[in-house]
Amino acid sequence: MAIKLNGIFKDGMVFQWGAELRVFGTADHACTIRCDIMDDGKPVYSGAAGTEEDGSFLVCVTPTEEPGGPYQIVVYENEQEVLTINDAYAGEVWLASGQDNMEYPLYRTEFAKFVLPKIGETDIRLYTVPFAGFMDKAQAKAEEESKWIPINSDTAGQMSGIAFYFAYSLNTRLDAKIGIISCCAYGSTIDCWTSVDSLKESKEGLQYINDFDEAASEMTDAEYEEEAELYNSAKAKYDANLALALEEKPNLTYLEADTLIGPAPWPPPVGYAAVRRPGSFFENMILRIAPYTLRGVIFYQGESDTFGHQAEYGKVFKTMISEWRMVFFDDELPFIFCQLPMYISKDRKYMGYDDMSWPTLREQQQIVAIDTPNVYMAVIADCGEFDNMHPSDKKTPGDRLALLAQKFVYGFENVDAVAPYIIDARRGEGVEITFGGDYMLLNISSDFGGNESGFEVAGEDGEYFPADAAVDFDGKTVLLACPKVEYPCKVRYGYFSYGPTALHAQNGLAATPFQVRIDKDLGGI
Repeated sequence: MAIKLNGIFKDGMVFQWGAELRVFGTADHACTIRCDIMDDGKPVYSGAAGTEEDGSFLVCVTPTEEPGGPYQIVVYENEQEVLTINDAYAGEVWLASGQDNMEYPLYRTEFAKFVLPKIGETDIRLYTVPFAGFMDKAQAKAEEESKWIPINSDTAGQMSGIAFYFAYSLNTRLDAKIGIISCCAYGSTIDCWTSVDSLKESKEGLQYINDFDEAASEMTDAEYEEEAELYNSAKAKYDANLALALEEKPNLTYLEADTLIGPAPWPPPVGYAAVRRPGSFFENMILRIAPYTLRGVIFYQGESDTFGHQAEYGKVFKTMISEWRMVFFDDELPFIFCQLPMYISKDRKYMGYDDMSWPTLREQQQIVAIDTPNVYMAVIADCGEFDNMHPSDKKTPGDRLALLAQKFVYGFENVDAVAPYIIDARRGEGVEITFGGDYMLLNISSDFGGNESGFEVAGEDGEYFPADAAVDFDGKTVLLACPKVEYPCKVRYGYFSYGPTALHAQNGLAATPFQVRIDKDLGGI
């Protein structure tokens, strides 16, 4: 075919209303491409552009004035009709990206067997970007075969659980189709989602590249191929066993699967031909769909970066956000992400060893949310599970992401979306901490008491001790008592890989973990 559209342009597609529709693809010769959005056989929105020297083209169609459809999108080559896309809707389009926990399918989440039958028909449609670390014939075929799927009780199970609950929550408040573009890669680190050129612009990004190069250089190409073949064989065997287990119990959670058939083989070998390498998923997945017009991005990733790159994460994450905004032609593209929940492996817990990699990365995520405009963080500290990196509750993260979108992207009023966060801390006989956020009252969960509050206090020597916590009469101040620390200099909450998260707002929002120095005395300024 002389004209070939990118794989995302298919029947049933959802495009962003109120913004230009960008139609892109390739042609095997120089020509002019025109695209018309047709309503009842009449063109209502149009755009045209010529091909570039390499045959690529990008047509910007004038924005639709309101959500609606179904439309036809007709593509012309030199005024000759060549392609027609049917059943297209102007709606709300969100990119859902990240690693395992964003990819985690709805049918394996908590209470899935009860949720799925009640879904019925929805106004949600899903497009899944084919997993690709390289673009080869197999990946090109996967893109050709990709399609937009209407979400209902029969199809929702394969959708990301978090993305489903996010979209379902939006759908209750917006009179529009919700288009979710799923772009996930399990086991991916943040450098995989960022271009190599951008990584080279900071010492943190270079650290990712250097560490990958060092690991990849430990094997020859032949040795890597041999190790990769062994790994792929083990993974295929695991996948077959998992398929059998899911036949017997269709809603098997990840933790239940680990108990039943053992964990999936991990990690894969590292070599220069590895799928997970710096820039791989940016080049072969994100750039496959850019610059498709988006309303925003939801993102859940970071677990894989806790194995040695937690300190560099924030800088590279911020670089990634900036780069995605550039390739999607939107400097203010809303970006809403999940902070990592509580997690520690069983062996580390029983050894009493916590390298603090998870709280360090959480802190890096929070810095990015504070310092980067139009970036918002969903706090899910209370959603972690002991010795399980893949918690089965995906409704809570999805709902909290949706609350942030409703408040900051769509401007709905009276939406409690911002989790309780520290404003300042003052010392006296104990410590007083004032919190901000969207809530009326704070609560210390009755499940945790005494030194199980999650609060810790340190003196000048920096050694932390658990603190008793209580909420003051104003409902926004927490009072800490720690007799072992005579002169408090530091305070932290939830600053461990796995532990109690006792502080919540009355509306259920979990408080944001933190660590700060105490620079004020009670009664001081």
